[in-house]
Amino acid sequence: MISYPIRVLIITNTMDAGGAETFIMKVFRTIDKEKIVFDFLVSERKAYYYDNEIKILGGKIHYGFPKSKYPLKSFFNILNTVKKGKYSVIFRLGEHPVVFVDLLAAKIGGAKVRIVRSTNSSVGGGKLSEVLAAIFRPSVNMISNLKYSPSTEAAKWLFGRRAVQSGKVQLINNGIEIEKFVFNEQKGLNIRRQFNLDGKFIIGHIGRFNQQKNHMFLLDIFKEIKSKKNNSVLLLVGNGELETNIKCKVNNLNLGDSVIFTGVRSDVPDLLMAMDVLLYPSLYEGMPNVVIEAQATGLPCVISDSITPEVVLTQEIHRVSLQLPTVSWADEVLHLTGEQPRNNAHLELIDKGYDIKKTAELITHGILNCLGLETDENSKEGKPAIELRGVD
Repeated sequence: MISYPIRVLIITNTMDAGGAETFIMKVFRTIDKEKIVFDFLVSERKAYYYDNEIKILGGKIHYGFPKSKYPLKSFFNILNTVKKGKYSVIFRLGEHPVVFVDLLAAKIGGAKVRIVRSTNSSVGGGKLSEVLAAIFRPSVNMISNLKYSPSTEAAKWLFGRRAVQSGKVQLINNGIEIEKFVFNEQKGLNIRRQFNLDGKFIIGHIGRFNQQKNHMFLLDIFKEIKSKKNNSVLLLVGNGELETNIKCKVNNLNLGDSVIFTGVRSDVPDLLMAMDVLLYPSLYEGMPNVVIEAQATGLPCVISDSITPEVVLTQEIHRVSLQLPTVSWADEVLHLTGEQPRNNAHLELIDKGYDIKKTAELITHGILNCLGLETDENSKEGKPAIELRGVD
């Protein structure tokens, strides 16, 4: 007999302020906690950005082992955590098909419902990563009850083209807390005053400092912009393993007076309202939360064409090839320096299914259906499968 609330074990590497972690926390804040509560199994015992909020929301945190260093310990830790906690449902945030190993451990531990959600369209690991992905994709498809993805490219990466074509993967949008992203000019002005940026042309980037986000190229673009528009400043929000390297490059380019490192911030909506342009030259993405949030505030975004076109939800997106030189990127940004008023696009995003309330409902109904506690007839209508775009 299953009793409410159902405790769902979220299996993830960290609970820092990355895109996948932020997404699942938005769901946790919004989901009906009389029905479902999230607990978390992270791969290392240390302090994480979301620790306190997880506990405030009623969640528990379990600690495991990094799979890359301790594969057997990691496997049996997942198995035992599921078994001892009597978790019927696990939810794996996965960026590579090798997460099959975690799903297998959870199944042996007794999890009846095994959900996996693709969080990226690549991991940039070269040929070996591609080979391992091809080996493990069939197993991921076989062992998972529910297959979720924020975009077609992310779905193809984790589950494979065939699974997507057969309609086995469900599109679960990276919903946002819409009410927080309704443009408010005063909030933006407050941020500008906080950082002493009145009268500046603010280019912003929000994301983890890693190879995927392509900060080194971003700095080269900004150098070009700065040479043409002297009042430009770059606001870098986040942290990560490449932070020291990025700061070194800032100094080497003599941009120290024009680049601001804010660290991880909880006031992302206000930061977006202060910016003039969001610059996002990522090498790859699943479905970037920040670009969705920026569009809700009406912020123009210049992004790489390696990011799925499904992220284009409004007219504020300008896609540029990573093959083009920095001057082309700079010109695209500088074309957006006019005094056009910001257009609130939050209603447009609601119409397109990007309200986190809708996302939380779909996840709730998927879990309850798999447990036999709710029929499809009672479920909210969502997008049952991903439409392949540009797939041979």
